[in-house]
Order: sequence, then structure tokens, then C-alpha cells
Amino acid sequence: MIKKYNQFIREFVENGNYIDAKMQELKDLVDNVTNGQNIIYEWENKSDHELVVSFSTDDLSIKYDFDIDDLLVTKTAGGDIDFQTNVESIDEGLEMIEKDIQSILGISETKKLTATKTYQRMFGDK
Repeated sequence: MIKKYNQFIREFVENGNYIDAKMQELKDLVDNVTNGQNIIYEWENKSDHELVVSFSTDDLSIKYDFDIDDLLVTKTAGGDIDFQTNVESIDEGLEMIEKDIQSILGISETKKLTATKTYQRMFGDK
């Protein structure tokens, strides 16, 4: 059976593989650049309807809530809402979270490319 591209992508996203793979890619990137610093990064994919990403250092606690059904990303820093933004797609929301964390950690594109190549070896091209 041949599937249409949109049907294939929707099934891939609906079963959580894509979201979990992107979050694991980001975790690997964070682990690679922190070199044992006291940083906690974890995520929870709640039945593909909500993604909660927690990111903490000694001085900073950040939480991202991504309402996948409504395509709404909310960033909370230190208990206060930093921003709340509607996005056009799941990929855009994941990219927003990833870029924000990279910005906080000062991750360069070179380090990101290394992690991306590792991700592609593990999961294939997106």
C-alpha cells in the first residue's frame, strides 16, 4: 500500500516517534555541551496532545508547555510566563523550544550539526 506524504507524516507524529526523537536529539545536544554541569533536561509527551519540557540549571528553571492540539507554546521562567505564542505546525513549536534552549546555553551551529548528524544516523533523514 502506498501512502500519501501527509498521511505518512501524520501517522508518524501521532504515534509520538517524531516528537520523542526531536526531544531526545535536544537532550543529547544539551548533554554534549554541558560536560557534567548541573543541568536537568527532561520532557513528557502526554498522549501526543501536550508536550512538557523542563530545563533547569543552578540559577534558572524553565518550563515549556506545548499544547499540540491548539499549537500553542508557553514558556515559563521562574514561575512567570515569559511568552505564549501560537505556531503554525508541530515542527515550528519544537523548533522554537529547541532554539530557545540553544540560545540559553550558547550552543553554536557547529555543535548542533554534530548532534544532528548523530540523530540522522540513528533515525534517518527527517
